[in-house]
Amino acid sequence: MFARKLKAWEVRCIHGGCVWQCVLEYASIIACFSLAILRVFNLAYSPRDLAEPDLVDFLVQEDSPSINDFMRTIRQDQDAKFQSERAHAESMAQPAVTALLALLLLVAPLFRSGQPPLALLFLELLALVTLAVVLWNRPRGVLTAREFLALGLLLIIPLLYLIPLPVSVGNVLPGRETYLVSLSLLGLDRFPVSLNLSIVPLETQSAFLALLLPVAVFVGTRALDSKRIVTLVLLLIGIVAAEAILGLMQFGGGKESGLYLGMESASFGSAVGTYTNRNHLAGLIEMVLPVTLALFLYSMGRHDHERIRDWRRRVSFFGSMRGHAAFVYAVLAMLLLVGMIFTRSRAGIALTMLGVLLATLVFSRRIGGDNVYGPAGTVIAFALGFGIVIGLAPVFDRFAEMDPMEDLRWTMFSATIDGIGAFFPLGSGPGTYAAVFPAFQPVDLGQWFVNYAHNDYLQWLFEGGLAAALLIAWLLGLYFFQWVKVWTRDVWSRFRFVQVGAGIGLFLMLLHSLVDYNLHMPANMVYFAFLAGIFFSDSHAEAAIARRRRRKRHTPDLVVGSPQTNAGSVQPSGPHPEQIPNPLLD
Repeated sequence: MFARKLKAWEVRCIHGGCVWQCVLEYASIIACFSLAILRVFNLAYSPRDLAEPDLVDFLVQEDSPSINDFMRTIRQDQDAKFQSERAHAESMAQPAVTALLALLLLVAPLFRSGQPPLALLFLELLALVTLAVVLWNRPRGVLTAREFLALGLLLIIPLLYLIPLPVSVGNVLPGRETYLVSLSLLGLDRFPVSLNLSIVPLETQSAFLALLLPVAVFVGTRALDSKRIVTLVLLLIGIVAAEAILGLMQFGGGKESGLYLGMESASFGSAVGTYTNRNHLAGLIEMVLPVTLALFLYSMGRHDHERIRDWRRRVSFFGSMRGHAAFVYAVLAMLLLVGMIFTRSRAGIALTMLGVLLATLVFSRRIGGDNVYGPAGTVIAFALGFGIVIGLAPVFDRFAEMDPMEDLRWTMFSATIDGIGAFFPLGSGPGTYAAVFPAFQPVDLGQWFVNYAHNDYLQWLFEGGLAAALLIAWLLGLYFFQWVKVWTRDVWSRFRFVQVGAGIGLFLMLLHSLVDYNLHMPANMVYFAFLAGIFFSDSHAEAAIARRRRRKRHTPDLVVGSPQTNAGSVQPSGPHPEQIPNPLLD
């Protein structure tokens, strides 16, 4: 079986020219096997196990209390040492994971949003290295059991479609009749071949490798502390701002502008950045804009965790460094809004209006973390937020351009639903939509090559069948359940603002996936997984840290005397009544 797969890959290299894809497949197999062996050894022989001889367990079972106490003390010391070494290893891994995630965030959109094979190869290799670094240090509590199950199913389901099946079993699989007839017409049914659940196994292998990207980014983000995550968030905002600036320059340069970076097929005449489709740049902006607004509203009016009731001091805040930071966030948010407008994406502009509205409703009563401006600040924030939404309405009609596929989407959806019914409950196999859909493509779409369903959910059901439906339901359930954990009535820290903003950005992308295929673009997969890692972070731990930082330190009273002593004055205290007098002072 393994030799036959290797031969198939060699044939693909020779005839298809996909050298880099085959190199990646070989490298991923070797890396996965090596990582699995090392991981098993690391789990089987931990430092704690090697440090505790069997004599300790034997002596602890003796009846002597003194021996038991002594050996328990030794075990506690060994446990403490092991925990200290483990914490040190995790702290050493944090900079490496941060650097790898920063590189992924930077490189992901540079080469046409990661679509070219070589760019995708580089991103997948980075994902493998990131996973290796995170798993090698055996981090504790990074994933909950539900999240671990979801990620495990996400990776296992594509591999199940690669299991070889006898031809007798393949004859009864739904939707395979046409392909079996084709094999018989070609005379291949006389040879002893095996079938897979996937119609095109090589495409399913590629889909599995592409899934390493979001899984690695999600796990890597969960392994970081809040300070490093916020640093990466600032990097992400800078990347999106640069994309927006490039998009504005492309729009100003016209359809023949060289700023489209030599792309042969792109949404010319609109802002696309380094993407090939304006809707995908719009998807990136709509995910990051709520996070930018969250940082802006958190930075407004922070005064060392104190509620300042003097309006003059509140206004003077804008002359401080934190006031300057709030101004920078406001400028970045406006830049993202303008960049979204000039993408001319109807869905993107509409979802941006929804995102601004949701951010206004969520953050207006918590400006600065605990609403330092009171009801007046809330009213002003509501007025500004709703004013932006109302102002974007005529812009939506003026700048948004009708997508040539807009009217054909419903025809595409109908044909995709027919394919879902034909392959249900197994589906055609992950990554096989573009190869299989032509069998269901209607005449109205005859001039188009349909490589995506323009609805991520329908495409996943087409390819994964019932298993994909259950996994989608499980992931959506985890998302909405996380809101219960994130939403608290306590004073929100900066990380909690970022976390809620990430949740809003995820919600907008989930809605956008109903009419587009943003989550099939490698760059947007990376950013979606990064925001998901932020949103699913342990909110209770961050809240505990914030409460400890807000706790004031009380200095003991240095004055031992009359309570009428002026506040703030420090006077020398007299000798204690029972203190022996010093004879040298007489």
